[in-house]
Amino acid sequence: MGWASVWAGCLYLCACGWGASQRLTAESAPIGVWTLEPKDAVQRARAKARLDLAQAYFEQGQASIALQEIVQAQAAEPDWIAVHNMKALILEKMGQSVMAKNSFEEALRLAQRAPSLGAELADLQHNWGLWLCRQGLSEQALPQFQRAMNQPGYAWRNKTELAMSRCDSLAKG
Repeated sequence: MGWASVWAGCLYLCACGWGASQRLTAESAPIGVWTLEPKDAVQRARAKARLDLAQAYFEQGQASIALQEIVQAQAAEPDWIAVHNMKALILEKMGQSVMAKNSFEEALRLAQRAPSLGAELADLQHNWGLWLCRQGLSEQALPQFQRAMNQPGYAWRNKTELAMSRCDSLAKG
């Protein structure tokens, strides 16, 4: 392959990549999509990998390792509500109910000021509702379940309806 071919290939690749490297502005971004700056995208990818590991360890019953992973995820993306949600679940599993409550409340606070996907917020509201129900606070839990079911894109409505029904039954004795 001659230099001319190599040069032509490089020009072609550069030209193809030119449009992809352009940053979206608020006006050109699709409605409903939250775009991340390149640095933030790297941090989110790092946090996502740690969050996925934490969830896998949590599901395998290895809460202490899951907590180590979630601490790393939180260091990479401190304002991501999914990280705080998972942290709360892990802490609850470890018997740290007060710390779990603090993580849930922090996630809810962050959800008020940071963009979040409907499904992500619904997961948080569902888990917060479960926590409240376990604490005997059914009157506060039931609205959380309802809010979760009202979130767009939430795929676990049946699970939340079941949790809401059980919580309501426990409240009535």
